[in-house]
Amino acid sequence: MPPTTPVLDPFADVMKVPLFTSGGMQSSRYAVMLDPQGQNFEAGIVSGDYQLVPNQNVCDIATDVLDRTGLTYDESKQLFDGRKFQQRWIIPELQAEPEVGDIVQVAVDVYNSYDGSTTFGLAFNAQRLVCSNGMVLDFMLGGFRFKHYGNEHFQEELTQAASRIRELGSRMIHLTNSLRKMINTPIHREDIQESFRQLNLPKTYISDVYMALNGDDLWALYNAYTDVLTKQESFRAENWNRQVSRRFIPSLN
Repeated sequence: MPPTTPVLDPFADVMKVPLFTSGGMQSSRYAVMLDPQGQNFEAGIVSGDYQLVPNQNVCDIATDVLDRTGLTYDESKQLFDGRKFQQRWIIPELQAEPEVGDIVQVAVDVYNSYDGSTTFGLAFNAQRLVCSNGMVLDFMLGGFRFKHYGNEHFQEELTQAASRIRELGSRMIHLTNSLRKMINTPIHREDIQESFRQLNLPKTYISDVYMALNGDDLWALYNAYTDVLTKQESFRAENWNRQVSRRFIPSLN
C-alpha cells in the first residue's frame, strides 16, 4: 500500500531549526519543523531571514481584521497540508443574488505557508450558500498581503485590510451582473466539450463535472466545476478553481 499522509495539526508548535553541512558547518538554510516535540514534520527549507508566522497567529490576526470591519462573519472551511494553510470566513452581509434564493456570499481566506511558497495575507473570494461551492475570485475581488508583520506599521496594515473588506460591497454589483449573464446564457453539449478543451483539467474530473451538471445554462456548468473542485479539498484544486473562474467570470477593471 502507498504511504499515507500524516494527519497534522495546523496549530501545532513550529520552529526554524539550523541546518549543517556534512563538515559540521552551519548552513545559511533552516528547516521549518512542525510539532518538533511530536511528529517532527519537516514543512520546508527556508533562508535564515525567512519570517515564520505560526498559523495560530495568522488566524488571530485575521479575526482581528474581521472584527475591525464591523461586519458579522462565520467560520468556514480550512485547508492544511503541512506546508500551506488556508482558513475561510464567510461574510453574510456581503452577498450577490443572481436569482431569487440563490445567494453567493463573500469569503475571506487567510493564507500562510511554512515552506516559503506564499506569504501571509488575505484573499477575497466567494461561496455559494445553497451547496457551499467555493468560487476562487481573488483575481476579481482582490486581497491584501501583510508586509510589516511584527513592526510598528503593522497596526496600520490591519486597518487597511479591514477597509479593503468593507469596500467589497461596491464590487458585488459587478459580480451579480456577471452571474446573471451566465444564467441567461444557454449551453449545449458542444459548449461543455469546448470548456474541457480550453481548461485542460485532469481527465479524472471530466466525468465528475458531467455528473454534477444540473441545468442547461453557463451558471449550471460553472457550478458543476466548482462543486467537483471544492470537494477535492486541496490547494491544487483551488488553483484549478481559479482557472475555471477566470474563464467564466470577467475581471473587474
